[in-house]
Parts: sequence; structure tokens; C-alpha cells
Amino acid sequence: MPTISTVSNRLRLYRERVGLRQTDIARLLDLQSADRISRWEHGIAMPNVTNLFKLAVLYKVPPQELYGELFDTINGTVLPNENA
Repeated sequence: MPTISTVSNRLRLYRERVGLRQTDIARLLDLQSADRISRWEHGIAMPNVTNLFKLAVLYKVPPQELYGELFDTINGTVLPNENA
């Protein structure tokens, strides 16, 4: 059975900090159901760029805060190592 790769994120943490439910977020993003929010929070899927920025606005954090580990990984591969 194939394994599902997941992407670590802080979506649930920030959603709960602002006191919203998945259904609230789905409604605010004009989504038909909260299933997509659940998939994002579990790291099974990722929001598109527009929804990522909307989430950042709703949660009052920079977009890279929502996917901190991914951002750090990308940052480490894009920027040259200054100590080398």
C-alpha cells in the first residue's frame, strides 16, 4: 500500500488561536465544504497561493509562518551557504 507524503504546517494552530472552526474558514474562503481545510491541516494537500495569502490574512501571520518547515527547507536550498 503506498504511503501518503504529508507536509508539516501550522494551519490548525493558527486557526484555533483566532477561534475559528474549519467550517468558518471554508465559508470565508468561499469553499463548498471544510473537507479541503481538513486536508490542508493534515498536510495531505496544500492551498493554492491565493488561499495561502487569505489564510495568512485571516490568521494575522506572514504566509511563511503557516508552512515554517517547508519555508526553511526551501530557504536553505535557494540561498547559497554564506559559511562555505
